[in-house]
Amino acid sequence: MKTLSIIGAGRVGTALAAALTRKGLNLKYLADPLPGRARQARKMIGQGRATTDNKLAARSAGIIFICVPDDLIPVVVKELQDLDWQGKYVFHTSGACASDLLRPLSAKGARVASFHPAQTFAGDLPEPGLFKGIFIGLEGQPEAVKLGQKLAARLGAQALLLSAREKPLYHLALSISSNFLIVLLNEVRELLRASGLEEKTILEILTPLLDKTLQNVKKLGIESSLTGPVVRGDLGTVKKHLALTSKQPGLDRAYRALASQALKIAGRRGLNPKKIRALKRLLEQK
Repeated sequence: MKTLSIIGAGRVGTALAAALTRKGLNLKYLADPLPGRARQARKMIGQGRATTDNKLAARSAGIIFICVPDDLIPVVVKELQDLDWQGKYVFHTSGACASDLLRPLSAKGARVASFHPAQTFAGDLPEPGLFKGIFIGLEGQPEAVKLGQKLAARLGAQALLLSAREKPLYHLALSISSNFLIVLLNEVRELLRASGLEEKTILEILTPLLDKTLQNVKKLGIESSLTGPVVRGDLGTVKKHLALTSKQPGLDRAYRALASQALKIAGRRGLNPKKIRALKRLLEQK
């Protein structure tokens, strides 16, 4: 079964369509409520047809990916549930939601699963190799999961088999690791801007620091890669930090919460208990 339609021509849907067509699947339709976005995706991929008709896209292929925001998946499913789904496979790409959102389609004969790439999709252009080496979270009916494993292998990805109960926790972890990293970096940028640095210089400072941090994590593990004043028990430096964050309530709350978590790691790494107690009292002061 090599025919494919994508419902939702956003970044995930476009990237997935581009990658799967490069691996031999035949793209029939890219469906999106914004016709211009569907046409642009089709132009980038060089295959398939653009449409605003989800039913046409679903009828025309053996494999259908629903790549819309989580809240819209039930809306799309309701629109499509009256079609003949015998012999078709349907995947949605939500990380947080289970395949039970597709139950109305499985009741009509579809084999259904969730297929979530553990990857960030920030650019408008689908990058070659974006799926290589990543994990694809798979959950759903056995036949659909089996096909999902084959598709993941075609993409050069690894399959991660999940239960419906595990998906929200899995997605929470990934969201914190990727999305909230950007939020923290935005706060860092504002601090460095206040020091008079320009955006270009800020990125030149941060990029090697972040690269080396991730290299350390890969080589040493997460807890062994933690450095800085908290894990050293440097009370004076933490006091200086808090004097600055006190002027920004949101940043102050974030700093205290993250430093408290860092202190737990420091304890497991053998930081002197007296220093731990002193830092804990400092971080709990308001």
